[in-house]
Amino acid sequence: MSKEQIMDRAVELLGTAQPVSKPTLKEDVMSFRNGHVYVALKMVTPFDREKNEYAEAFPRITFLVDGKYIRMPIDSNLLTSLGNFLVKMGDVLEGVRIPEKEINVEDVRNRILELTGGLR
Repeated sequence: MSKEQIMDRAVELLGTAQPVSKPTLKEDVMSFRNGHVYVALKMVTPFDREKNEYAEAFPRITFLVDGKYIRMPIDSNLLTSLGNFLVKMGDVLEGVRIPEKEINVEDVRNRILELTGGLR
């Protein structure tokens, strides 16, 4: 059987090959992480299945607060204004003590036992 016959038979049995897909490439340019806040500027390079090559990279901001993504536009003026505002807010809040809510697990367990009549 010739190579062409083998390829024709493979197409007959398996169908036409689909374009290969590769994962999007992401490269961190800079990032900030503190507690539940994460912000990063990344270069993202998607794969074009039709052309079977990676497309041109573009910048994307990843902003994550308490596990929730926040969509951030890539706008230099907006980011500069927001940054200036955050600096002013930091100055205003300096020295202000904000109580953090602490959960006493033992108190919660005892309250559950009280409400349910204990473990069964």
